[in-house]
Amino acid sequence: MSYFLCMLILIMLLDHPVFLVGTLCLSATMAQGLRSVEDWNNYMRLGLMMSVIVLFVNPLFVRAGETILWWGPKLPLLGHMFITLEAICYGAAMSLKLLNAFSLFFLFSRMVHPDQILSLFSGTLFRSALVLSLATRLFPTVAQRLKSIQEIQRLRGVQFEQGSRRERLGKYGGLVETLLYSSLEDALETAEAMEARGFNSGPRTRYRRDLWRPRDSICLTGIFIVLAVFLYGIWEGSLLFTFYPALDPLLMDKKGLGIFIALFSGLSVPMLLNWGWNRWPSLRSKI
Repeated sequence: MSYFLCMLILIMLLDHPVFLVGTLCLSATMAQGLRSVEDWNNYMRLGLMMSVIVLFVNPLFVRAGETILWWGPKLPLLGHMFITLEAICYGAAMSLKLLNAFSLFFLFSRMVHPDQILSLFSGTLFRSALVLSLATRLFPTVAQRLKSIQEIQRLRGVQFEQGSRRERLGKYGGLVETLLYSSLEDALETAEAMEARGFNSGPRTRYRRDLWRPRDSICLTGIFIVLAVFLYGIWEGSLLFTFYPALDPLLMDKKGLGIFIALFSGLSVPMLLNWGWNRWPSLRSKI
């Protein structure tokens, strides 16, 4: 959780295109290590649709930037329409931020079990932890249920790709209706399970089986290194990137390159641990 919180802070505060592209590549590599590339792709398709909207809307409505690429007509209330290179690049950076956020929450849902979150905060913020736990597992659960319903319908002879547009809409409408019913049933089952376990019926008790292991210390050390490099890079200005009124150059000096290498090295610690964990089984008992 500390790792993902650190990643979220960096994604929200840094606008440098090199960092945004690097973190997206790092997330894809981590999804490969988790053997969840297909599910990660489904997540990113949804994020990509929203990112495309940001990419097109920002240049049309932002009147900033020195490099004008296109002059348009004069419209009522909006004035002269024009598109600048800086607005396009800023929209692309914001799209990358959105994709990184989608990828981050996907990895969080796969690497941190919701029950562990609830157990961690059950003594103080158990209501907020419950909401976060349910929200985190909502989209993966719905996506998996939709895939199962679609496979069942195909086994029954329903061909979603055949027929007229109206017929296909009717087939997908039935799919959504079944998904809605199953989601409501899941919600009722979750509520019944919580009630059967005595949720909110009295003082809460906690039992934890998680032990602090060397891998936790290694990951936490990597987080501290990342935060230290982040503060140093902000102080030196190597991690800062300005879009308006003119774009900063993407090329960096040796000091800036070293800062980015140190930053991504610290962020790669969990991925390297996972790689060593799978490659050398004897390492598991040591870390």
